[in-house]
Amino acid sequence: MYRTAVAAVFLTALVIIAADLVFRLRRRSEVPRGTVAAAPSPALRWLRIAVNIVGLVSFAFIAITGFSALLDEHGMTGDRLIWHVAFAPAFAIAAVATTLFWAHRNRFASADWSSLRPGTWALPLRKFFFWAAAVLAVPTLVSILLAMLPLAGTDDQQTLFLIHRCSAALLAGAGLLFAYFAVVAWRERSLD
Repeated sequence: MYRTAVAAVFLTALVIIAADLVFRLRRRSEVPRGTVAAAPSPALRWLRIAVNIVGLVSFAFIAITGFSALLDEHGMTGDRLIWHVAFAPAFAIAAVATTLFWAHRNRFASADWSSLRPGTWALPLRKFFFWAAAVLAVPTLVSILLAMLPLAGTDDQQTLFLIHRCSAALLAGAGLLFAYFAVVAWRERSLD
């Protein structure tokens, strides 16, 4: 059942991306653009880039090790588990730092909705999936941390592990869609 849920999450994300790409490729007319934000200081810009790279690399390792366990009948054991646990702290720190760096940029404003027309939804969707990923990161991280502590019994640890797995699948889908719409919004802004 969990494999089906993970497949549904990723299939839904891919369908959203494919539908957006098809629409963007078919649409040839120029769409009015929003205002461009002020550029951050060079040191802050490089720190933001470093955090994004660390976050993406650690996310890739965690996703590969976590979801490849679905293909193995033994689950996540051995080296796969060690790699997953080794990259988890870097991902957790990068997720918090990314949230801090991107929170201001992803505030919803009335301008997001007043100028919403076909082809201009990349920015509001980027913001939506950013906040969805930020919210889903909390149960993903907290549930597995609580499962590692001697506070929960065996049954409760299994429940916490299930919460971790389900939240991680949704987090991966929201993170994938956030990254896609961030690139699309950046490209639209750079064409101005």
